[in-house]
Amino acid sequence: REARIRKENDGETLYCMNPDCVAKKIKSFSLFTSRDAMNIDGLSEATLEKFIAMGFIHNFGDIFEIGKYKDQIVEMEGFGQKSFDNLMASLEKAKETTLAKVIYSLGIANIGLANAKVICRHFDNDLDRIRHASLEEVSDIDTIGPVIAGNLVAYFKDEDNNRRLDHLMSFLHIQEDSPK
Repeated sequence: REARIRKENDGETLYCMNPDCVAKKIKSFSLFTSRDAMNIDGLSEATLEKFIAMGFIHNFGDIFEIGKYKDQIVEMEGFGQKSFDNLMASLEKAKETTLAKVIYSLGIANIGLANAKVICRHFDNDLDRIRHASLEEVSDIDTIGPVIAGNLVAYFKDEDNNRRLDHLMSFLHIQEDSPK
């Protein structure tokens, strides 16, 4: 009941349909913090799992506010002051990023880093233009097909996604992506 097989682009993928699925949440945070995305050191899947279970993080922006739980985190097994300080330093570094990495880090289906870069370049790294782009505008981009365009447009049609993204963006300093 909670999982379904979806066919896309000649492939079949098993999707968990439960929006509150903890495993799915951990995976999405894991992608978000990974090297190609926001590149946040010190947040292993195990640590993310603990932070989620303790209610410290509900969405991506919350990661940048993790410092307010310092007292609890420093007491956590396998953590301590040094790990906490390293995590805070890593979060500071992660705030300097590119829009392509942010778009990729959101975990929109079929949008890897390469596609995110193509999309950002097409819209001159303008998040507002990307948010409000029509299916046609996105489909017209070279190498972006209708499935990917549909996923991107659907993501930004969702109010909650936009609210969470605004929260996240409030912590970030977007750098110009060096042109290829």
